[in-house]
Amino acid sequence: MNYKTKSLVYFICFVAASTLYYVVDQHDEFQDHLNSKTYVDTQFEDADDYIDDSKEDLDQELK
Repeated sequence: MNYKTKSLVYFICFVAASTLYYVVDQHDEFQDHLNSKTYVDTQFEDADDYIDDSKEDLDQELK
């Protein structure tokens, strides 16, 4: 292999290792955030289940 090919391979390995390190670090920070005492578990419900906007109801509200 010539110099340019080796440099390209080393650069690709460096970028891959840097990306992997960043992803692992972000995952660790996310896990720490989930395990912290300030984390609040919330449950969201679909608002469409509770809204009945039929045309008749809307007409009555406009009057």
